[in-house]
Amino acid sequence: MWYTYLIPPIVGAIIGYFTNQLAITMLFRPHKPKYLFGHRLPFTPGIIPKEKSRIATAIGETVSNHLMDKETLAKNLLSDEMIAKVEAGIDSFVEGLKGTQDNLRTYATQYIPGEDIDIAVRKLTNEFSNRIGEKIEENNLSQGISHKVVEYALQQTGKGFLGLLQTDKLVGMLSEPIEKALSKHLDNILKENAGEIVTKLVDHEITTYLDKPVCQFIENKENLVERGKQIVVSTYKTIIEEQLPNMLESIDIQKIVETRINDMNVADTEKITYTVLNRELKAIVWLGALLGGIIGTFNIIFL
Repeated sequence: MWYTYLIPPIVGAIIGYFTNQLAITMLFRPHKPKYLFGHRLPFTPGIIPKEKSRIATAIGETVSNHLMDKETLAKNLLSDEMIAKVEAGIDSFVEGLKGTQDNLRTYATQYIPGEDIDIAVRKLTNEFSNRIGEKIEENNLSQGISHKVVEYALQQTGKGFLGLLQTDKLVGMLSEPIEKALSKHLDNILKENAGEIVTKLVDHEITTYLDKPVCQFIENKENLVERGKQIVVSTYKTIIEEQLPNMLESIDIQKIVETRINDMNVADTEKITYTVLNRELKAIVWLGALLGGIIGTFNIIFL
């Protein structure tokens, strides 16, 4: 009968379809080994679960040595497109600042806890106050002030006495003891009060700075903003060019990829694979059916 000629192609197509479907399924399933009478059944678990560790190592090496090597990363991170994105990000950030009426302290609390800001302000105030105090002591400020005060006072007094005190000799005779006495008093005043005065001054300046609206820091400062953008972009390029190799050495990309794959659940891996390659896998199954049908047809022709 004529329909008997259809049986071999149809059977071949069915065999080819289910053979490829089974082969694809066996890539992942079963997820765990199966045992019968204490003996592990062959082909369990599936190929990928069984070779998961080896596959993870191979993928890690490939990613580290060929996909995420320093040359490839540097090329992409320094590309014109990436530099344009960095500049666009800076421009967007600056535009956001222009419309920010919050003061610097309030704005900073979006990124830094308020308690940390207060601690930083206290440390900064103490640091500046201590340094200024050290400079005052190192430069013998009391003596310099005393000299200028006495010099000015004698000059003004001399004018009132028809210039009688304008001779250098007389000025020198009078100024030296007065300067010493005044310098001594100033030393005591500075030692007792300089710290408090300087601390209040520095604290006031920092507080004023923090209470200033953010938008005022960039108001009418286009040239400064543009210069700042150039500095940021230049710094970005320098870090990528000079520090990227060191950064990659400290980051074991291969180990990260390998660990991540090993930590993934086999079911999740299977799901991701089918999501990404669903159409291709179906094509393989139907290709098996096609090849099976062709082989069945050849059997009729040649046999």
